[in-house]
Amino acid sequence: MSDSPEKPRHIDGRIDRIGTDDLIKAFGSPAVDLAGLRAVVGEQLRRPAWPLPEWAEATRSTPAADAVLAAAAPLLDGVDVSGSGLGRSQLYGFHYLGWLAPGVQAWLLTGDLRYLQAFEQHLDDWVSRRGSVTGEWPGLDVIWYSLGTWARCRSLLPTLEVLTDSPLSDRVWERLVATLVGGARWAYDEHDVFRHGNWQLVCATELLHISAVLPSLVESAAWAERARQRIEEHLELDIYPDGGHYERSPGYHRMVLTALQTAARIDPAVAAHPRFVAMHTWMYELVSSGGWLPHLQDSGIEWPAASLLRGSYLLNDPVLAQVAAQWLSPSEFGAELATFPARPDRAEWLLPAAIPELPRSTVLPESGYTILRGSDVRAVINHGPHIEHELESHSHRAVLDLVLDGWGQPLLWEAGGPPSYDDPLYQTWYQSGRGHNTVLVDDRELSTDRGVSVDPLVDTDVLAIFSARHHGNGLEQSRTIAMVREEPSYVVVTDHADGPHTFRANWHALHPWRELGPLTYDAGAPDGPGLLLLDAAAAEATSGTEVGVARRPLLGRRVAEYGELHSLALTRSTGDFTTVLMPHAGGEPPAVSVERKDGELLVTSGKTVDRLGPSAWTRTVDGQLSWATGWRVRALPGLVRTTDDVDVLATVSGDQVRFEITCAGRCGLWVRAGGEIRLGGTMIDATTENDWAHLTLPYAGPWTVDGVWHG
Repeated sequence: MSDSPEKPRHIDGRIDRIGTDDLIKAFGSPAVDLAGLRAVVGEQLRRPAWPLPEWAEATRSTPAADAVLAAAAPLLDGVDVSGSGLGRSQLYGFHYLGWLAPGVQAWLLTGDLRYLQAFEQHLDDWVSRRGSVTGEWPGLDVIWYSLGTWARCRSLLPTLEVLTDSPLSDRVWERLVATLVGGARWAYDEHDVFRHGNWQLVCATELLHISAVLPSLVESAAWAERARQRIEEHLELDIYPDGGHYERSPGYHRMVLTALQTAARIDPAVAAHPRFVAMHTWMYELVSSGGWLPHLQDSGIEWPAASLLRGSYLLNDPVLAQVAAQWLSPSEFGAELATFPARPDRAEWLLPAAIPELPRSTVLPESGYTILRGSDVRAVINHGPHIEHELESHSHRAVLDLVLDGWGQPLLWEAGGPPSYDDPLYQTWYQSGRGHNTVLVDDRELSTDRGVSVDPLVDTDVLAIFSARHHGNGLEQSRTIAMVREEPSYVVVTDHADGPHTFRANWHALHPWRELGPLTYDAGAPDGPGLLLLDAAAAEATSGTEVGVARRPLLGRRVAEYGELHSLALTRSTGDFTTVLMPHAGGEPPAVSVERKDGELLVTSGKTVDRLGPSAWTRTVDGQLSWATGWRVRALPGLVRTTDDVDVLATVSGDQVRFEITCAGRCGLWVRAGGEIRLGGTMIDATTENDWAHLTLPYAGPWTVDGVWHG
C-alpha cells in the first residue's frame, strides 16, 4: 500500500482560500458584493434532500429534541476547534464538524439565539485555525480528505436553507459556503476514477447533493456528472448482489445506504437500481427481534428503523414502513416522516401492509453471512473473506464464528467494534480472534488468506445445518453449526482439526459464566434470558474465564453502551470440540445432560431425547419417535433407504408418517410405511415387503411420501 490511501496532495487556494471575489465568480458573478450574492443564493438555492424546518417542527418537545439540546450544550461553554489532544483517528473525525451542527438544530428547536451565535463563533474560529491542524496518518490531510469533505457537507449543507436568511453574519455565511464549495472542488478533483470502499462512494453522494442544492454554481453540472458516474460504478462494483456493502460491516453498510438515500432523493435512477433495493433487504434480513444489527466487522450496534422508513418512502414500499414502525415511537416516526416531501403519485408506502415472515434461514453468499432462525432465537454466522480498506481493514481476525440472540437480547456475543480506532485494545481485542466465538490455534491470529469453503446449507424445517472449513490458521479447521427449531430448541457447534497444536475454543456472553458441573456453564441475566453451554467432546479440556469489553444494546432507549463481556475459554491438545448451546427465556437453565453412545451424541432434556450422528438427527419424546432427519445420506436406519444421497425428514404423527425428501436426480427409495402410499399427494401402487414400501422419485427436486407408520 502507498503511504496515502488517496492522491498526492492537491489543495490550493481555490479549495482552502476562497475569497469574496472568488466566491462570487463561482456562482457566475450574479452580484457585485457579498450581500448581493447572499440574496441571489437565497432566491436560487433548492431544498436539501432532508429539510431541517419540517424536522424541527415535528421534533420539538420530544425526547429527540432533548438529545439535540444536550449535544449543543458544549457549544455554549466553548469547544477547542482545533481538536487538540485527540487521538490519531479521533482528530480526523472531530473535523467532520458533527459536533457543530446541533447548534443550528437547537436554534431551530428553541429560537434561542445563543445557539446560533455559538455556531457562528465556532465555525468562524474553525475556518481561521484549520490550516494549522496536522494529522498523523501519512499523506492524509485532516481537513481535505474524502470522509472530511463528505461529512461536513452532510452536516452543513442542509443548514444553508435556514441560515441564508437568518441573523448569521455575512462573514460566517461566506465562510460556510466557501467551505462547502472548497470541499466539493477537492472531491471532484480526487475522485476522477473508481476505487473500492466507503470513502469515495459517500463523498460522491454529497457531491451530487451540493450540485442539486446550489445549481447556480458554475461547476455544478460537472460535479453532478462525475458524482453520478462514481455512484453508478459503486452500485455495480461495491454493493454485492445480495445487497451487502463491500466491507461486510453493518455499520458501514448503513452509513453508505444513508448516503445513497440522499442521492436517491435527487436522482431517481439511484432509487430504481436493484442493488439499492437489495441494500434495504440486507438490513431487514440482518436486524434482530430487538431492532438492532449485530456489531460485526468493526461495526457499532446499529438501529436501522429510520433507514428502513426512508427506504420505504424512496422505494414506495409499505412493508419497510411497517417493519420500521415496530421500533420507532410515534414521535420518532412523525419526525422522520416530516422531512419527506409529499409525493401524491407515490403514496402507497404509507398504506397498511402485513409484514411477511422471514425465511427460516438466509444465506448472504457474497457478504459471507448465514442466518439461522428459530421461533425465538437466531444465529448469525460469519464465513466471508478479509476485505482490504483505504486505510485499515475493518475485517476481524475470525471466520466461521457466530453470534446468537434471542428475545431481543444478545446471548452469545463478541467484542464488536471499538469506541475509537485509537483504542489500545483495537488490534489485540476487538479485531482479534480472542474477542470472537471461534477456535484459536496456538493463540495465533487468523491469516488474511482464509481459504473458506462452505457446503450448501441444509434446512429440513425442524433442523438447519451449516458446515464449512477454512485454512486461515495454516491447517484445515472444519465447523458445523446445527440449529434444532422445535422445542427444546438449541444449537450444536462441532469443530474439528488435526495436528499437534494447542486449540482454544472461546465463548463470550454479556453475563458471567457460572460453572454448573464438569464442562457445563450458564450465562444469563437474573430474570433471563440466558445461555446454557455444555462441552461434550471426548477429550479432556481445561477451562478459564476472563472479562473483556463490548457494546450491548439497551432496548428501552435504543442505544448501545459498553460493558463487560465475559469470556469462557476451553483448551485442549486436540482440535475436536462439540458444544451444545441451549438458550432459555427465564433466569434458570433447563435440566440438560449430554453423553456419547455408540458413536452418537445424546442430548436429553426432560422427556425429549435427541440422537445426533455425523449426518443425522433423531428425536424421541416419551420413548416414541417424533421425527428424524438426515442430510446427504442414503439411509436413516429403520426409516429410509435410497440409491443416491438425499436430504430427508421423517415425521410421525399418530399412525401416519411423512417423508420429505430432496434428491439431485432420479432416485430409488424404500420407506418404512404401509397402507396407501402417496407420492406428492398422488396415491401410487408401491411395492411393499416386510413393512417397507419401494418406489421411485422420478426426477430432481423436493418430494413428499405419505403412508401408515410401522413403528
